This record gives sequence, C-alpha cells and structure tokens, in this order.
Amino acid sequence: MAKENNKRGKQMIVALVLIPAIFILVGGIVVMNYAMDRPLLSVPFLQVSDDEKAEAPKKTETQVNVTGIDSDAANRLKAANSEIEKLRNENVELTNEVKARQEEITDLIRERDRLVSELEAASKEEESSSDVASVYEEMSAKQAAAIMGELESPQVAELLKELSPKQQADILGRMNAQQAAVVTQLLQ
Repeated sequence: MAKENNKRGKQMIVALVLIPAIFILVGGIVVMNYAMDRPLLSVPFLQVSDDEKAEAPKKTETQVNVTGIDSDAANRLKAANSEIEKLRNENVELTNEVKARQEEITDLIRERDRLVSELEAASKEEESSSDVASVYEEMSAKQAAAIMGELESPQVAELLKELSPKQQADILGRMNAQQAAVVTQLLQ
C-alpha cells in the first residue's frame, strides 16, 4: 500500500509541476518570438559562413512585413488613438461641468433652506401680529385708542390693517387727531 501511495505521489508531482512547467516554457517561447517580431518557427541563431555569403547570388531586397501590421492598419490605429484622446478630453470637460452643476445645486439648496427659514419666521411674526390684532378686536374702541395712543404710528397702522373697517373707524375716532391723521396716511 505504501508503494502504491508513493507511485500516486510521483504521479501527482508530474501532473501538478512538470506539465504546467512545460506549458509555461512553450508559452514563453511563443511570446518571445512574437515580441521580437520573428516567425513562430524560426531558428534564432542561424549563422552563415563568409564563403556561403560570397557564393550566394545577389538577390533583390524585398520588404517583408513580419509583424503583420500594414500601413493602413497603422493609420487606423493612430486615428483610433487620437479619437481616444479626444474622448478622454471630453470626459474631463464633462466631469468638470458635472462638478460645477453639483456645486450650483448645493448653493441653490442652501438658498432654498434660507428662504424657507425666513418664510417661517415671517409667518410666525404675522401670526403673532394677528394674535395682537385679535386682542384689540376684543377690546372696546376707547381702550384700544388709549393704548394705541402710546405706540408709534407705523405700529398702529399695522395693527389697524388687521381689524375690520368699522373697528378701525371707532378706534381712529377716539385717538388724538394728529396721530389719527398720520396713521390714516400710513394706511393708504
């Protein structure tokens, strides 16, 4: 049984180490030949003696395209590379535009929040002024006129705007004539 396990171990070493090593070696040779622009089955170190060179008849030189890339393909490659560069530049421009728009949106959101808070403050102020106006609605015209006589004319005008025309007339009729005239001008 030990001999059988030993055989299996050797077979596993061959299967796991030796076979992939052979594939890597063959693949490396193919890649190196391709990288050096040589045909796949070339003899890399073939040397010709001087005598053989002299005996060989002179041949006309012809250009052989070893790489397989012709000038048309090279031109297409250059055009594609320039198009890629152009698209990269457009991408950068669009990215910058998106960032600018995001900043603009952020500024608009801040402005909206500020306006909403101002609106809320104004509505609270309006509610409080209408609350004060409702207090004056409950008072008699004589009492309201006495209190409003102590306030500034713009404040009195704002309060009177909240009251009905009949109450305005009653209060203005009981106020000091000079202050009533100023308040009447402010109401117009």
